[in-house]
Amino acid sequence: MKVIGLAAGCLLSLVIGAAQASSAMTEQNLQRFVAMMPEMEALDDRFPEQSNAFEQELELQQHCNWQRHYDSTVVRLAPAGYRQELESILKRHNFSPAEFTELSFKFSWGSFQLMAPMYEMMQQMLQHLPEEERAEQEAEMRSLEQMKALLDRCMSDAEKATVTALVADMMQQMMQMDHETMQQMEQMMQQMQ
Repeated sequence: MKVIGLAAGCLLSLVIGAAQASSAMTEQNLQRFVAMMPEMEALDDRFPEQSNAFEQELELQQHCNWQRHYDSTVVRLAPAGYRQELESILKRHNFSPAEFTELSFKFSWGSFQLMAPMYEMMQQMLQHLPEEERAEQEAEMRSLEQMKALLDRCMSDAEKATVTALVADMMQQMMQMDHETMQQMEQMMQQMQ
C-alpha cells in the first residue's frame, strides 16, 4: 500500500503537458488509475486463473482503438463475474473500459523500458533451452513484441516520456523506501540486543 501512495505522490509531481487531447493520459486519469490499483490487485487475487488466460491467449491487433482492445481481451477472455467486478471498479473510478485499457497498456511501456536488456539476453539464451521450454518462451516473446509494436504505434513521444519518468520516480521512491525499511530493521535489531 505504501508503494501505491508513493506512486500517487509521484503522479502529482508529473507534468503531462504535451499529451494529446484524445488520450486518456492526463494527470487526473493517472491519479485515478493509481488510486484504483488496490482494488484491481484484490480482483486479480479473487480470479488468479484470469491472469494466465490473458497471458496465454492474448492476440493484439495493431490498431489504437482501445474499446476494441478491451472487447478482444477482457470481453472475449474473462468470465462474466470478473468482467462485472472489473466494470464496477471502473465505474466507481469514473473510467470507461476504453480509458482503462488505454492506461493499462500505456503503463506497460515503462516495463518494456526496464526489460529491454533482459529481453536481449533472453533471445540469446533461447537456443540453449529444451525445445518445449523454448517454444513457450518464444510465444511469450512474440506477445511482448506484439504489444511493444502496438505501443510504438499508439503512444506519442510525450506519453512515452511521461510513463518513463513516472516509472523512474516510482523506482526511486521504492528504493528509498527499501533503504528506510532496512534502517528501521537495523534499529529494531539494535534495540533487541
